[in-house]
Amino acid sequence: MLLPLLRSSSPQPLRRQLVLLLGALSLSACAVQTDTQDSDTTEATTVELRLIETTDLHGYIYGFDYFANQPTTEYGLAHTAALIAEARAQQPNHLLIDNGDLIQGSSLGDWVVKMGTDYLQDNVHPVIAALNYLEYDVANLGNHEFNFGLDFLQQTLNGANFPYISANVFYADDMASSGKQPVADEQAMASQRPLVEPYSIQTHEFIDNHGRPQSLKVGFIGFLPPQIMRWDRRELIGQVAVYDIVEAAEYFIPKMQAEGADLIVAIPHSGLQTFDDYPQFAEQATLQLAQVAGIDAILFGHQHSLFPGDARYDDLPGVDNQGGYVHGIPAVQPGYWGNHLGVIDLRLQREGGRWTVVDSEVSVPAIDTRKDDEVERIVAEAHDATNEWLQQPLMTLQTPLRNYFAKVQPELSVQLINDAQREHGLALQRLGVLPADIPVLSAAAPFRNGGQSPADYTSIEAGAMTLANLSDLYLYPNTVQVVRLNGAQIRDWLEMSARVYRQIEMRQDTPEPLLSGQVPSFNFDVIAGVTYELQPHYPARFDGDGELINPQHHRVYNLRYQGALIDRNDEFLVVTNNYRAGGGGNFPHLDGSTVVYDGAYQIRQLLQDHVTKLGARHAEGYRMTLDHHWHLALPRGAQVYLDSAPSSSAQDEARRHRDIQFMQITEDGYGRYRILP
Repeated sequence: MLLPLLRSSSPQPLRRQLVLLLGALSLSACAVQTDTQDSDTTEATTVELRLIETTDLHGYIYGFDYFANQPTTEYGLAHTAALIAEARAQQPNHLLIDNGDLIQGSSLGDWVVKMGTDYLQDNVHPVIAALNYLEYDVANLGNHEFNFGLDFLQQTLNGANFPYISANVFYADDMASSGKQPVADEQAMASQRPLVEPYSIQTHEFIDNHGRPQSLKVGFIGFLPPQIMRWDRRELIGQVAVYDIVEAAEYFIPKMQAEGADLIVAIPHSGLQTFDDYPQFAEQATLQLAQVAGIDAILFGHQHSLFPGDARYDDLPGVDNQGGYVHGIPAVQPGYWGNHLGVIDLRLQREGGRWTVVDSEVSVPAIDTRKDDEVERIVAEAHDATNEWLQQPLMTLQTPLRNYFAKVQPELSVQLINDAQREHGLALQRLGVLPADIPVLSAAAPFRNGGQSPADYTSIEAGAMTLANLSDLYLYPNTVQVVRLNGAQIRDWLEMSARVYRQIEMRQDTPEPLLSGQVPSFNFDVIAGVTYELQPHYPARFDGDGELINPQHHRVYNLRYQGALIDRNDEFLVVTNNYRAGGGGNFPHLDGSTVVYDGAYQIRQLLQDHVTKLGARHAEGYRMTLDHHWHLALPRGAQVYLDSAPSSSAQDEARRHRDIQFMQITEDGYGRYRILP
């Protein structure tokens, strides 16, 4: 019987289970005495092995909300560590693995980047130090590891006491060998220089069901999204080559088998997605990876979801979203920021000199109030320095910045980002960097808009505005880029954003959801400098891949610049970020080919400069005025609702708008609001 991970905080069940386990092992050892041959026992030789995964920690080591400047028990590796200790205590045969997106995302990670590579030459990255303490066995690279350049990444990895792997990222010698590359012949592949080792085969000694030690070779192979070449092009072009995840697996897994791996664990930083025809270099390729022969277990990540369990995986072919299997392979994805732990229990049986998985069980227990104080102690100095840095006041704000309803109306939180970006674009025009005769627009999105939890919304009160508030407004270390587009392409951009809405069915009996639930908030771009309306009762013009699926329909109407309707051939410059301009989100016409300016300036730094200037100009405090430059045009008689924050401030804001009415708190903790036509 596989040992389930206990979820009770009571120590009694754990002690009882450990006693039973140790007793069983003792009896088995007595029964076989000193004999080590399988033939001397009536029971087949088996080994129970527990694989333990963390993924998408994003620098959240403390259980601490840097935006609200207060502790939290909702996430943080210090809390996950308590589950890790419990999982290890329950099953002595265990391996601990991290699946990337480790060093970027929290303010603590930003502080380390601010300190630079000189800091890393003298100090182990605090996040790596925490993993060293927990004695991880192996770790895979995620896409966000590349946000700060190869030098910073290498200095970070130098501090790890465990191997890093990735089988589909290599060094490139020149522009021709950089970017997306096909897996070549044996001789060509042998000459490639891996950024980290493609895989790691480790010999571990485990105790079998007879109480005897068994030596097993466990092979780990990692993968990351090839899209790093778009998302971090500035840092990687000419230096890095990437391979398709499935092709890389098909090439390297037979090598692992030839080198004697008894068990192969795939660690893709890649999610689950179906395709009519699998496209090479797909970002979400775990579903297809599971069909590569030789894989015994999959620890995946990147989608910040739970597997098994998240409803987004309910109807995928070949996926068992209750048991945790992908094409029959046990698989797990434990959420994000350490809010859950991924556990796969395997039973291996030796037959004919080979080990085979004969049974498995998958679970994703949630963290609770327990934590490992030593994890916090290890990063305490960096944590305290981060908090001190974040609380620097930049200006006094007379108006709160909130984005509770940013998908149904303009909000000041998004407007502040667009104001800063557009001002930067105009400055580039004055300097002669950009053409002076083309209008400058800006595109930004509401980043923290409920995607993670009911508390995941930007809400900055009036008063002193700090660096922590800017991190709340803009989560990512994106850099400034400017694209040149015509009027038709601008409309397509907004059409892609309008995918956030379901097509309204005009139900008569009950309100219907307004949002599709398929578009993350960071892909709902608001373009400033133009006016427009969005009409969600028409079908979406594009699908999630940016493919035109309804050419006869539009959702974007009355698109104007300075009051005049925009012609399809009118030209514009749009200030945006490197993720969007390089193809992130699959927006039409945004694949890097339309970029006319590629800056090294981080948008958060741009925001900081903009806010600091406002503070200097308005010593008494700055009052923002909302620009109502777009609106949602619902058909008369529509009954739709939006799930947003349940907080009193969100409900107060709803009361200030005649077309937003609070309805109820949902079962999953969100506030439900009716949006009136």
